[in-house]
Amino acid sequence: MTILIAERPMLHTAARRIAMRVVGMVAALGLATAACTTTDDSGGPSNQAMGTALGAVVGGTVGGLAFGSAGGIIGGALVGALAGNLVGRALDQQERARLAQATQNAFVADTNVPTTYTVEPTSSTPSQAPPTVVSARPVAPPTTRADGSTCRPIELTATKNGQTTTDTTTFCKSAGSSELKAVSV
Repeated sequence: MTILIAERPMLHTAARRIAMRVVGMVAALGLATAACTTTDDSGGPSNQAMGTALGAVVGGTVGGLAFGSAGGIIGGALVGALAGNLVGRALDQQERARLAQATQNAFVADTNVPTTYTVEPTSSTPSQAPPTVVSARPVAPPTTRADGSTCRPIELTATKNGQTTTDTTTFCKSAGSSELKAVSV
C-alpha cells in the first residue's frame, strides 16, 4: 500500500509534464496557424488569427494550471481560442486596449452599468469609417474562490462598421494581483 501512495505523486507529476507539452504544442500550432493565415494591410497576421492563436495559448495555459489536467488544457484552449477569435476578428490594437480598460472598470464596478468607449478610426482606416464603440458590463457580482482569487462574468460588446459582437466571459484576478485572466465564455 505504501508503494501505491508513493507512485501517485509521480503519476501526477508525469501528467503535468504531459499537460505542459500539450500546452506547448497548442501554442506552436496556434502560432503556426496565425503565421499561415490571411494577412492584414500591414503584411502581418490578421487580428482574427492573432486573437485566436493567443486566446488558445492563454486559455490552454490557464485551463491546465486551474484544473491540472489535459481536459482542462484542451477546454481552456478552446474557450480561449473562441474568445480571442471573436475579439480579434474586428478590433485593432487601440480598440482592444479600450475594451481591456472597460473590462478592468467593469470588474471592479459596484453596479451593472456598462463602461463604454468610442474609438475614432485611425489614420490607416478610410475617413468615412464610423467610430468603433466598445463596452464591458458586469453581469453578476464578484465571487471569491477557495484559492483567494476573485472572479466575475463580464459582457463584452463591440460595434464596428455597423456590426455588433457580444460575448460573456468570466474573468478572474489572483489575490494580490491586478491582472485579469479570462477563464470561460
